[in-house]
Amino acid sequence: MEQWINISIIAIYMIVVIGVGFFFTKKNETTENYLLGGRNMPYLAVGLSMMMTLLSSISIVMIPGEIFNHSMTIFSLNVITIAMGIPYYFLFVRFYFKLGSFTPYEYLERRYDHTVRAVIAVSAFYSRVMYLGMVLYASSKIFQAAYGWPCRFTILLVGIIGIIYTVMGGMKAVIWTDVIQFFVLAAGTIFILCVLNNSLDGGIIGGVIYAFKHGHGLPQYSTSEFYTITPYIRLCFWLMLWNALFSSMGAVSSDQLNVQRILTTKDWKTGLKSQCISSGLGIVNTIVLCMIGFAIYAYYAQNPDPTLAGDGDMAFFHFIATKTPTPIPGIFMAAMLAAIMSTLDSGMNSMSTVWLKEIHVKFINKKMTPEKEVSVSRWATFLIGAFAILLGLGLDFSGRWLSQSVTEVGTIFNMLGAATAPAFLFAVLSKRANSLLIWAYTFFAAGEAIGKNIWYALSRTAVQNWEKNPEIGFGWGGKLDVVYVLFPVIAGALLCLPYLSKKFRPYLSVKIAAMIGMLILGIGFTNMLWWAYSNMCVTTEPLACSFAFGLPCSLIIAFVILWFCPVQPENKWRGLTIATVGQKTIPGN
Repeated sequence: MEQWINISIIAIYMIVVIGVGFFFTKKNETTENYLLGGRNMPYLAVGLSMMMTLLSSISIVMIPGEIFNHSMTIFSLNVITIAMGIPYYFLFVRFYFKLGSFTPYEYLERRYDHTVRAVIAVSAFYSRVMYLGMVLYASSKIFQAAYGWPCRFTILLVGIIGIIYTVMGGMKAVIWTDVIQFFVLAAGTIFILCVLNNSLDGGIIGGVIYAFKHGHGLPQYSTSEFYTITPYIRLCFWLMLWNALFSSMGAVSSDQLNVQRILTTKDWKTGLKSQCISSGLGIVNTIVLCMIGFAIYAYYAQNPDPTLAGDGDMAFFHFIATKTPTPIPGIFMAAMLAAIMSTLDSGMNSMSTVWLKEIHVKFINKKMTPEKEVSVSRWATFLIGAFAILLGLGLDFSGRWLSQSVTEVGTIFNMLGAATAPAFLFAVLSKRANSLLIWAYTFFAAGEAIGKNIWYALSRTAVQNWEKNPEIGFGWGGKLDVVYVLFPVIAGALLCLPYLSKKFRPYLSVKIAAMIGMLILGIGFTNMLWWAYSNMCVTTEPLACSFAFGLPCSLIIAFVILWFCPVQPENKWRGLTIATVGQKTIPGN
């Protein structure tokens, strides 16, 4: 009976959000209304929506789960990451308002050309649809812990509900449901904090102290290996610091999920208020989730529950389902659903914008009526949601195959998008930014990511197999043979070689070969790191590459090359770089 009451509360919540979508169905005659809310949304509502979008179920599962399984270390620099969103806002966003953009990729066409706009938009599109699959996968862990629902069932249920109300209501429905969801989630979180405070000796603070004493605070900071740059430790301080300083650059500069919300405000100064609200609440949210993680670890360390089997991703929600009275689990699960839906609706709506403006209008049908554009946006929202569901199911398979936590499971799917933020960074900083450099770097970085994912998956599998049966040998967890470096490097160089001749450069086949060559060279570069590190470090047992390992070598090299490139024509950069931001742009480029 109690479970049916909780499920009924969740069902009522789903009906409410669908109702909001239905309310806004007839208010979206134009794409500007459907996709940007008419460019007149209140900054407070937009700021809350931005925070809810980036919060998502991934954070709610990942932060407490990571602290339970390991420690807080991986999130110790999150405050820096979130705070960096504000200076990055000043660096990038005013240009999007200046151009009246629907997407940030319109800026890239002005700075480079339509081909760079296309390749970066497609890369970002894949990365964000992949992220939606991660949201659905993380959501499934919540309901698996609370109600024992199979992951696949939850992925299908939540995905379908999200598709329905987002297709109907557009951006206005997205933002106003996010506002509702913020208050539902805030109320549920405050109540759970009170329950945890009453369940622990010494309350929440006592739980934090207990976790730190038992190695779930910041234990890595006191070890020397934490400051060593190697792929064979789970976390490295210097790589974490790099990510803290630069990872939010992508969210502010090129992430349609975030930028589209900002563009619903009337001007960039109003949008700045939304960014500050989002960043401030994001910092508070991170602190609260860390407190919950410490408290949940302390509770189950003092009150072991064999049904958890050490699965930290499920611990928080298992506590809610088993230690709070009816109807509190249902209310809080509705709050969790709020965070899930806020990310799904935002992601599907923003990616439908990318599809319409970056792909459909440019390559499929250039002459469409406003009504037809809205129709295409709705169909794109539906298909993106369906693809995200399939990705969520694939991530569930990956998590079981490689025995990964939610923090780790997205690693092997994230193969594109590494060059997205640098394309914007080069554009705002330098008059020398050019399309050839971006094309080369995009494919090289994609190759690096593919090579890293191969290294991660093969070495992790080899270590798992060796632990079960040491007689099988080290396999891919051992020393890598140099042939795996030489082959891709030579093959990639040979494919790029014809492009160096001006005689052959105009041919499409030569351009395609060069792109494939840069991709293979990227794989070869990662294999070179694999070969070097494995031959230096592997001795008595196989070693697996960390999911968090990644050196910014190619970015630094590309940045150096940039300053030796020729200055581009004035119509490509005047008024569109930080140095010339006050100047008028030259029309017609």
